[in-house]
Amino acid sequence: MCSKIESFKLGEQLHGFIVKWGLSSETFVCNALMTLYSRWGNLIAAERIFSKMHQRDRISYNSLISGLAQCGFSDRALQLNCMKPDSVTVASLLSACASVGAGHKGKQLQSYVIKTGMSSDLIIDLIIEGSLLDLYVKCYDIETAHGFFLTTETENVVLWNVMLVAYGQLGNLSESYRIFLQMQIEGLMPNQYTYPSCAYRYVAKLGELDTARGILKRPREEDVVSWTAMIAGYTQHDFFIEALKLFQEMEDQGIRSYNIGFSSAISACDGIQALNQGQQIHAQSYVSGYSEDLSIGNAFVSLYARCGRVQDAYLAFEKIDAKDNISWNALISRFAQSGHCEEALQVFSQMNQAEVEANLFTFASAVSATANMENIKQGKQIHAMVIKNGYDSEIEASNVLITLYSKCGIIEDARREFFEMPEKSVVSWNAMITGYSQHGYGSEAVSLFEDMKRLCLKPNHVTFVGVLSACSHVGLVDEGLSYFNSMSKEHGLVPEPEHYVCVVDLLGQAGLLHHAREFIEEMPIEPGAMIWSTRLSACTVRKNIEIGEFAARHLLELEPEDSATYVLLSNIYAVFGKWDYRDRTRQMMKERGVKKEPGRSWIEVKNSIHAFFMGDRLHPLAEQIYNYLDDLNKQAAEIGYVKERYNLLNDVEQGRRTQQHIFTAKN
Repeated sequence: MCSKIESFKLGEQLHGFIVKWGLSSETFVCNALMTLYSRWGNLIAAERIFSKMHQRDRISYNSLISGLAQCGFSDRALQLNCMKPDSVTVASLLSACASVGAGHKGKQLQSYVIKTGMSSDLIIDLIIEGSLLDLYVKCYDIETAHGFFLTTETENVVLWNVMLVAYGQLGNLSESYRIFLQMQIEGLMPNQYTYPSCAYRYVAKLGELDTARGILKRPREEDVVSWTAMIAGYTQHDFFIEALKLFQEMEDQGIRSYNIGFSSAISACDGIQALNQGQQIHAQSYVSGYSEDLSIGNAFVSLYARCGRVQDAYLAFEKIDAKDNISWNALISRFAQSGHCEEALQVFSQMNQAEVEANLFTFASAVSATANMENIKQGKQIHAMVIKNGYDSEIEASNVLITLYSKCGIIEDARREFFEMPEKSVVSWNAMITGYSQHGYGSEAVSLFEDMKRLCLKPNHVTFVGVLSACSHVGLVDEGLSYFNSMSKEHGLVPEPEHYVCVVDLLGQAGLLHHAREFIEEMPIEPGAMIWSTRLSACTVRKNIEIGEFAARHLLELEPEDSATYVLLSNIYAVFGKWDYRDRTRQMMKERGVKKEPGRSWIEVKNSIHAFFMGDRLHPLAEQIYNYLDDLNKQAAEIGYVKERYNLLNDVEQGRRTQQHIFTAKN
């Protein structure tokens, strides 16, 4: 009883009383003590009791053999010279043979079973067959194991489960599923181990989730393991809404979740930034007794950080007593993803000060934060830490470093990182193509894409965003349209909204505004705000007021609160000298309460951040800065630079601005 309820301390105390009362020589007492110590993992004590026994029976041998096999000491289990073994002994020895790959010894035991007539006893055969099949699976090829499986005539669900797991581990999910269906045809009732072994294997393969869901609907008992496997699988493959629906369905059926289910559901909320639902699930976990669970705590920290709730994320983080690097990584990665990059780097610094070991994921998240801030100085510092910790050869590390150097405009370093990679993933190619594209290296981006195709690497949606943008930057209209059409025809990819935006930009940048209009009208999807915004921007550059007004009307219907639309439209009117229309647009913006956020930039000089708004004169060195800008403009004019000028102010406003500028400069 003590071994079953794992009250080992109590068992030790009883052992003391047994010695005191003189019962330590009783065989049945020694057998029970060996079972106790074996299940506790104290095999030294178990073997000591066995060696001191005056009389041993089959149970004595079975207890020690089972204990040795279960604790990983299969070699020692096989070395025991036991008396005539029974079915339990044989099953334990077969398990030991399977663990160490002793197939020949296992077959000898199988011969012994046949010779002694054990296989004729249905109950005994049920015990041994499962161990024999496990032996064949682990020591021989799957065809041999399947051959033995077909010779069994008993309706033993354990055998079916072994085969399901065996094929699943080999990645042969079609055969695994075929066996599961055959099991249904045979009328066998699956048990609680069947569904997790089959359903979770399908969950682990993207694209097999519907099959797994079909399997899940078959249990006739409250199998929380299968439900949890499906919820976790949906979450891991970014099917967040499906995961939450399944979690709710499980709750509606009265099946109580445990910690993994709760943490997976909260992670699903994280994926779609469903803060309120995540808080509700967290409250459920608290009521269910998991208030101190680390996996749930980490998921909750990640949810708050992903939703930009900085203070709440910090509070949830502080409530975790036994923080691990996953706790720290949750804050760093999610802060970076939600745009709170300064906070992400502060947490990274605190993590180093606390001497918590950072892993590859930590460094990748920190580098991503510096890339988003274009903070090359700190990015290089973290790059050095990546090298020091031996992660510089990892693909994931190189990918984020390429992005860092690209975003900071250091294309040579990005190129060096890319070409020095011993192995590249599609993400690596995408990062370099995007880097080229964003900095005007359109020809290089297209050339790299062609290299990618020559190597038979399959591009994805991100690849085509980079390539189409590159074509737009360098005016490769025909090539860009050809690449767009190849997405579905050659690569089996359905274009997404961002790809249509790229084509509209491609046509707009080339001045083909009417072609862009035709393209939008023929799109199989409803044009969104980005489509109309891109078109309006092109009309501003190309000074096409008619199409610009058309685009602006659609954009104002979709996003009436976006100040950029009003600004672009008023600029078009100003270019054509339609001051009344310009003023009317500005008045409409004012009446609707729409405010334009001023442009802001910043630079770092001697470890100090200097921020500037458009037209800002609050900086203590403002006068010197503007004088220097004037000098730069003069030098540019002297070498032949002619700025395209169209005035957005009428004559009266221009005069006032000049006077104000002179007045400000004098003061």
